[in-house]
Parts: sequence; structure tokens; C-alpha cells
Amino acid sequence: MKPVALSGLLVLCVGVPRLPAQVGRDTTARIVGTARSSTNGLPIAGVMVALRGARAFGVSDSAGAFALAGLPPGRQTVRILYRDSLSYDSEVTLKRGKTLALSVLLDVDAVELSPIVVEARSWRADRSLAGFYDRKKWRFGRFYTLADLDRRHGLSLRTLLGESGVQLRCGAMYCLPFSGIMGGCVMSLFYDGMRLPADQIEMIRLDELAGVEVYKHGFDVPIEFQNPFGGDCGAVLAWSRY
Repeated sequence: MKPVALSGLLVLCVGVPRLPAQVGRDTTARIVGTARSSTNGLPIAGVMVALRGARAFGVSDSAGAFALAGLPPGRQTVRILYRDSLSYDSEVTLKRGKTLALSVLLDVDAVELSPIVVEARSWRADRSLAGFYDRKKWRFGRFYTLADLDRRHGLSLRTLLGESGVQLRCGAMYCLPFSGIMGGCVMSLFYDGMRLPADQIEMIRLDELAGVEVYKHGFDVPIEFQNPFGGDCGAVLAWSRY
């Protein structure tokens, strides 16, 4: 099989306590996680996750899942390996009696290697492309993956949102996304997890995005992106591919 080059690697980490039955006298740490494609969110098998110096490793299965147990606590180096295309190291902190969850996103279609590593708490994971694929499982909104966007090459964001029932109403100087409920409701706009003024939606280029989420109703919007002041409007979440 021809080796596949990878241009992106995103690793997000969040420490979670073990279940009471797991703790006991065990003072070691554990790593679990999944490896997925950043293009479509599908699991990737055969990704090796190893702890340097501990002779411990796990390989993702057909569901993209991997696990390493009995690991020494402290600052450690995790190595990500995939075929002959990728060998990348990332430092993590392992704690006694706790499990570190990793979310590994790989771009398996590009030519050059330019890895990106992020170590974060859970809120950082939510506000990332990894969170995009986790939320996609809920199917409460409309989701467009990188593969979906590439199939719509040449279309505008206005056309994409129109497929989801969102209207862009424009004045002389701006356009606003409306969900079409309550006689006209301006939706919230987020770009890479950051709230933007809704009238900046025309500045977002579809060919620069890796994913788009559309929530037409306020109660469908994930809690971390809901309007703190209330309201029944939905939200548009755009995630860059760079």
C-alpha cells in the first residue's frame, strides 16, 4: 500500500478520574483515546500511540480506539506513529490513579507534514475540530465535514447555509443570518470557537473551512455556545482548516 502523507496532527488531552473500582492501590496512570480523520471524522486504524521510555504502546483498532495502562506518572512524552508518514512527539502530564483521554485528528490526504499539537482541558476540546466530530454524533444540528465542503467547491457560504434553511438578509453594508423562526431571529456566529458579530458572516470563505455546524433552534445549540443572555435563536459554527 502506498504510504500516506499527513499534513496535520491535532492532539487534545483531558484528564479524567478513574472509576472507584479502578483506583485501589494502583498508583499508575492510563491513556485512552481515539484516532480520527480530520477530513470526515471517520476512525483511523493502525495509529500507534507509545510512551517513550516506558515500553508501553497501543494501536488504534477499527473503531479508532486505543488504550495504554500501567504507565508511570509525571511529565511523559507520547509518540504518535502512523505508517511511514508520521512520527511525532508530544509531552503530556500523567497523574496517579487517573486516565488521560486523547483525541487524535489526522489529515491523511495531504502531501506535506505540518503537525499541530494542543494540550487542553475539556472546554478547549469542545471548542475545536475534535469537538465538532463529537457533537456530530448527536445529530441535533446540520454538519458539514471537510469532505462535504470539498464536494461543494466553488459554492458560497450563503448557498451552504441556504441548504440548512438559514437565510442571509442583507442591507447596504452587511448581511445577517436568520433562522426563520419567530418572524426573524438573528443567529449567533462563531469562528474557531470565538464569538463574532453576526454581520461578519460574509467575510468567511467556504474554501478555508474544515467544518460547519448549523443549529436553527436555540435549544439545539451546545451549551458552551449558547447565548448567556438567553434567546431562542440558533447558531452557525465555522471551523478553519489552517
